[in-house]
Amino acid sequence: MEQPRRRNEDSIPSLIDMGTRGYFPLFRPEWIEEIFSESFASTNNSTPNKSKKNYNRLTGQEKEKAKSIIQRLAKHRSIERKQIVISAMDENERKLLVRAFMKMVEGKILDAKPGLH
Repeated sequence: MEQPRRRNEDSIPSLIDMGTRGYFPLFRPEWIEEIFSESFASTNNSTPNKSKKNYNRLTGQEKEKAKSIIQRLAKHRSIERKQIVISAMDENERKLLVRAFMKMVEGKILDAKPGLH
C-alpha cells in the first residue's frame, strides 16, 4: 500500500508565500540587510553613472543563474537542508538568490494587490 505524499510545506512557492508576510526562514537577516543596503547605496548615490549595477532588475543571465540555483534548492525538502545549501554557496550566488527571491516575493505581492502598482 502506497502512502500518500506529504505536502511539502517547505517548497519554494510556500516560502515565497511566507515572504509576502515578512517571514524569510531561508536567509540570515544580515544577508537580506546586505542586499538592501547595497541597493539603497547604488540608488542613493549623487553621481550619475550608467555603468553602475541596477540592483532593482535582474539581467537575463542573472535570471537563468537564479533559476538554476532555485531548482537546486527545490531538490531538498527541509528548510534546514536548503539553508545548508545556501550557506555553502559563494557570496555572489547567495546575493543573486536573495535578490531573485525578493523579486519573486515582490511580484506575488503586486499580483495580489494591483492597486500598489
